[in-house]
Amino acid sequence: MTNSISRNRFFVWFLACVSMLIFMAPASAKLKITERTKFYNVSGKSGTQLFRSISRRGPKTRRDGHAIATTQTDLQVRNLRAGVKGRNCVITNVDVVVNLTYTLPRWRGNRRASAKLRKNWEKFAARVKKHEDTHGRISKEYARQLHTRLKRLKGRVSRDCRDFGKRQLRRLKRDERKFHRRHVAFDRREGRARSRVRLLQRAVIATK
Repeated sequence: MTNSISRNRFFVWFLACVSMLIFMAPASAKLKITERTKFYNVSGKSGTQLFRSISRRGPKTRRDGHAIATTQTDLQVRNLRAGVKGRNCVITNVDVVVNLTYTLPRWRGNRRASAKLRKNWEKFAARVKKHEDTHGRISKEYARQLHTRLKRLKGRVSRDCRDFGKRQLRRLKRDERKFHRRHVAFDRREGRARSRVRLLQRAVIATK
């Protein structure tokens, strides 16, 4: 189980935009979050066979080879526009778009397995989904905070807006690192031998 984040090189792009600010009339800033779930099929009549199937068919990651499940976060900042309000240069529009894709295992042919294995798998699969949902929640919290911070960016007209967002940009970078650490720390906790998800995983593997 893992989380990955892809971005549209926001910070590099943002600095380029700041250097050639386009002043436009206010528009309605939007935060758009979409979520979808993909499944890959696994098969087997025992817990060992199921996890062999996962190791062959699970989503590929650079760190873990084939993961049990993943959450892909695609975060984009669009339509960044600025204007002048009093003595300040301000953001008049910014859209933050987040696309979350969850990839989870789905057991095909489970009717041929024992009732105990089906029950243990059901508990394990529910916990795996909860794990990935938590990654999704962390990413959505980050997107909401980013959207709020971006709308508050300011510069001074007296400096021809050359200082636009410079101080706040450092805070945005800190926020990004903070939320990345939250993902990593959550995976570390869930990866412990006595975590709920690991106990359920072992119960499935031990079931014939």
